[in-house]
Amino acid sequence: MSPFDAAGPVRVVVVDDHAGFRRALVASLSLVNNLEVAGEAGDGEKGCETVLALKPDAVLMDMSMPGISGVDSMRRIHRREPSVPVIILTAHADEALEREALAAGAARFIAKGGGLWELVGSILEVVQPQVEDQIGSA
Repeated sequence: MSPFDAAGPVRVVVVDDHAGFRRALVASLSLVNNLEVAGEAGDGEKGCETVLALKPDAVLMDMSMPGISGVDSMRRIHRREPSVPVIILTAHADEALEREALAAGAARFIAKGGGLWELVGSILEVVQPQVEDQIGSA
């Protein structure tokens, strides 16, 4: 049994304005053992509301969305819930955007073209300290 089994499923919120990509990602993540898609949103504003209401273990956030960007959404979330790791997903991977996202507090910066297991591995890596804290305090 892994530490993740003892702590329950890892709860994730997916925020992306491209409905088709979001649906496909949610469907793919739903097939992964010990991962639960707790919620989803199609823009940064709704993403902030969803994350603050559900308090997930991690957030997958698109970088470029209409209204407020993924980085600005992440900043809003971190003002209220600083310990929630946010993984920024982007179709526009470049070093300047990556530096901006990481400097603003992103736990990871991942290109959308990567594989599912790369993404799952990143989710598990960023939540592992939280899982260890839960087990240690149990």
